[in-house]
Amino acid sequence: MSSLKESAEIIGVEIREATNTFNRVFGIESNREELRNNLFVEMNKVVGLTTRECDKPVCKLEQNEELMVIFFKVDEERKFGCVRTMLENIA
Repeated sequence: MSSLKESAEIIGVEIREATNTFNRVFGIESNREELRNNLFVEMNKVVGLTTRECDKPVCKLEQNEELMVIFFKVDEERKFGCVRTMLENIA
């Protein structure tokens, strides 16, 4: 009986850990998708860029999550400079 109880406790711990991992991963993926969905909207808010100038940085940001997060954190006045720098570095 005690070995059955120990097994149930071990299984319970494993299920909790798997649930926590799933929730973390799903939350991160959900956040990434939300950022991607808002990327075109945010890029189009950058004053001084043409539609074509918006397209290339969007593609680059979608491929690099760290840059995408930085783009969203930069204040409105600095976004234009950030995008210009990206455009200069895109081959």
